[in-house]
Amino acid sequence: MLTQPSGRRSEARGQPQTNQREEGEDIGAEHEAAMLRLTQDQMLVNQALVEKIFACERAEAALRASEKKLHDLLAHQLATREDERKRISRELHDTLGQNLLALRMDIVMMHQETTSRHYRLRDRIGAALDNVDVTLRSVKQLLGELRPSGLELGLLATVEMELRKFTRASGIACELSGNPGIDDLSIGEEEIVTLYRALQECLNNVFRHSLASRVNVRLEAHDDRLEMSIVDNGIGFDPAAPRKANSFGLLDLHERVARHGGKLIVKGARAHGTEVVLDIPIATASADSSGPPAIG
Repeated sequence: MLTQPSGRRSEARGQPQTNQREEGEDIGAEHEAAMLRLTQDQMLVNQALVEKIFACERAEAALRASEKKLHDLLAHQLATREDERKRISRELHDTLGQNLLALRMDIVMMHQETTSRHYRLRDRIGAALDNVDVTLRSVKQLLGELRPSGLELGLLATVEMELRKFTRASGIACELSGNPGIDDLSIGEEEIVTLYRALQECLNNVFRHSLASRVNVRLEAHDDRLEMSIVDNGIGFDPAAPRKANSFGLLDLHERVARHGGKLIVKGARAHGTEVVLDIPIATASADSSGPPAIG
């Protein structure tokens, strides 16, 4: 019987081991290549994420800058609006108001010098005097809308006069209260005007929407801050409800208060009335703190 040479047998035994090593090396190379591709893909993903984060940060910074510019623009518009109101108020008082007063004095003198024999002329002069008085009242009302007439008297007087005017026009009772230190505060004109405009807007909302029968206004001083709360007993509303189209009253108040570094809080509930709280820092009174004097 023929036997295979021992050299061939050893070669046959070594060949599978070589193939296994080569297959193992091929598998290792494939794994290494796969890991390299995975690492490269992960690096690309990380780079894309980093670029996305940087883009979001730039967009956020641009948004904050745009928001600040918008607030600055609104604050500038509010200040410009008040300056324009002040200018128009003074011009109306110094021109139209004074001319009407002079005209009234002349008509009164004519009415006094006209005898009863000229009753027709006397009646016409009396009618002219009535027209002048109506016009004077309209000018005074317009001046009050443009600029609070009691501004030079301080915050309490300004608020009290506005509440009396509101009660006469609406029939809604108003009550004003405040701690004893309010009269001794030195409050800047701009702060008084801001509180006055806020009070105007709140009273307007009470008259138009609340169905209230009473409004309570309270002024309190806390260290270097002043707080004004306006509470009504009306039907209330939901402050979290979406803002109606073309309704900018509360937004305007927020901007006015934020302009002074203050805050505005609105609390409301259905059938439980509404409370508006303004909290602003107290500034010293400005040099030009006097508005136009009253007419008549």
